Amino acid sequence: MTEFVYLHGFASGPSSQKASAFKKKFKEIGISIYIPDLEGGNFENMTLSSQLNIIFNLLNQLNSKEVCLIGSSMGGYLASLVAELRDEVKAAYLIAPGFNFLDRWMNNVKLDFNDETSWKSKIPVFHYRYFETKYICSDIFKDAKNWGSTSFNREIPSRIIHGIYDEVVPIDVSKKFIASRPWCSLKELDSDHGLLSHLEWMPNDCMEFFKKLDLLSMKKKLKAD
Repeated sequence: MTEFVYLHGFASGPSSQKASAFKKKFKEIGISIYIPDLEGGNFENMTLSSQLNIIFNLLNQLNSKEVCLIGSSMGGYLASLVAELRDEVKAAYLIAPGFNFLDRWMNNVKLDFNDETSWKSKIPVFHYRYFETKYICSDIFKDAKNWGSTSFNREIPSRIIHGIYDEVVPIDVSKKFIASRPWCSLKELDSDHGLLSHLEWMPNDCMEFFKKLDLLSMKKKLKAD
């Protein structure tokens, strides 16, 4: 049986609007979707590696031969990393994936990539789960360097949806990603990074994608958007 896992974005959580929309839609057709808390109760010390460990532990517990991943923003980047490393991942649905996480944040917080000694120990971040500013250790960027050379050459069917007005992760990032990976496709949407204008459409589109790959059997017909 195929298992489905949703990975939330940076400074977000398992109860975000998108995560909740996917959970609701999957429940309507009688299928469970796992939505792990990637912060592990410790946002301040969170890294890419700590999040990946949470995902790997979940996959170990599921012990399934077929897993489909859904990831939003940083969760999309994490989904691609997991798909590269775990054979049980058969497909990925990526929502405005943050492939350029390190470079983008280096620019946003004005950190010198080659001089870690000049970095502040903690970086202020607005956290959407708590609607307030939280601090995260700059170790997350040091750790991200370890994943920056990942090739993403495993041919896992992947559908990317991305807003053409995305100012957080520009759509050109996804265009560049699919250019050399014919097993990936891109759907451009008239929206921004949050894609909340397509909140009802996304889960339906995701399910149709997995269904075409024979990874999802829908017991109830989905409502057309």
